[in-house]
Amino acid sequence: MTDSIRISLDLTKMSTQARMVVDGTVTQDFNPKGRVKRTYDKASTQKSPMSDAKTYWRVRTEQIGNQVVPYKVEANLNIPNAVAGQNVLHGTSVFASAVSALYFLKIWMAESGVPGNELDKLTLTDVRLLGVTLSYPQHCVDRADASELVRAIGDLGRILYGDKCVVLSSSNETVYLERRDYMLTIYNKTNLAHCAFKESTPVSSLQAVSPTIVRTEVKLESRYLQENGLTSVERWRNAYAERRYEQLFNELVRRTLRLDDRLRYKAPRPEVFSRLSALEAHILRGYLRGLDPRAAKTVLTSSRPAARFHELRKSLMHKSQVDIDIPWSLHRKLRSAELGERLSYSGDFDSAPKDVDWVFSQSSWDGLRGTMYELYEQALAKALLRTKTLTSADW
Repeated sequence: MTDSIRISLDLTKMSTQARMVVDGTVTQDFNPKGRVKRTYDKASTQKSPMSDAKTYWRVRTEQIGNQVVPYKVEANLNIPNAVAGQNVLHGTSVFASAVSALYFLKIWMAESGVPGNELDKLTLTDVRLLGVTLSYPQHCVDRADASELVRAIGDLGRILYGDKCVVLSSSNETVYLERRDYMLTIYNKTNLAHCAFKESTPVSSLQAVSPTIVRTEVKLESRYLQENGLTSVERWRNAYAERRYEQLFNELVRRTLRLDDRLRYKAPRPEVFSRLSALEAHILRGYLRGLDPRAAKTVLTSSRPAARFHELRKSLMHKSQVDIDIPWSLHRKLRSAELGERLSYSGDFDSAPKDVDWVFSQSSWDGLRGTMYELYEQALAKALLRTKTLTSADW
């Protein structure tokens, strides 16, 4: 499920004259003496041409001679809301989301008066991804089951990451875990009061199914996309054939939550100790009694204590599924093996034939894309008619 997308559209293929028509806002701040303190490009909101959803835009400008000329547009769009009018249920396609975003920007610029022959110069090669939010649904038995799953994930996250994992108990129980260049947000969406729906949307059906779904959202920041060569839209065209969505789930959700480590919450049985060296068994027994492995003689007397501890930790993890870096009092609360069975990649969500009119999904994509093309042609036609009317009046 692709939720939000942030893009940058390079306008420099268009002529300077055409770019001057793009409706950007340059704002100036003044100091108390009335002198300009700073000049910057101001963000604005635009309504989706397909729904009432708001999208957020910023036209970036540059100085060319005495003129301030737009050279790119940055936009932030919740694609399912903007395209289908709801984001409770939707499918996954970063590629389709980028196509939608490009259409919306071109429609908006056509409405501003940019000629069609200039807009036709802009293609997906001019789009760069600045951020992508992927949403993976986990279907539960009922609302209580979904709430319990969110709480279990929150407990696991706090044990593994401490204060870096934030759990909020509100109308939507939510777990936040921020890493260096991506963020996990896991929640049960029970409150739809703030959601706006198109008139034809079966809201009651969505309200019934939403509380049984746990969403794991993976927000990929610009740095992650750049470092992994994923800023180009073309890299997402064959994402399913390349199993990219599944790989991202396994790497950024399962690995972050260490679900494949199958960490123990019960003390190891005797046969586990039989696989350990005498020193490792001694360290593990002391750890289970509450002793700090870092204070063990073999670590303290080492020329490189940190490396020695890491060596012991890695070996014991491999042989016993115990991480001696986590106090045993907390380790015993882990349920990573159980969560590992439940929190897995479930594939793409696709709409049933009866739902294609209100869901952003593979089944509805051809129709939705056709609608976007029609809206683009209509915007161009209106702009052309407006130009002819002005020309006639001038004469």
